[in-house]
Amino acid sequence: MTLDKSHFDELGRLLRESLAAVTNNLSDQDRNDVHDYLDHDEYGVAYELLAFVIDKQRLACPTALVTAGKKMGIAD
Repeated sequence: MTLDKSHFDELGRLLRESLAAVTNNLSDQDRNDVHDYLDHDEYGVAYELLAFVIDKQRLACPTALVTAGKKMGIAD
């Protein structure tokens, strides 16, 4: 199986962009957890936590997060 590095680079970029868009509304713990998952290329876990926190706090979902979810096959 061949992995497309550019696909994962794009996911990382989209997720980091999403985190930056809402970072001021996150607790230090949530922000650090998402950042740690991204640093370890755990994009699915980072996506799930970020989406959960955004939903729980009723924040506007960044377009980049929606795009990342679609690229991962997680979101519609």
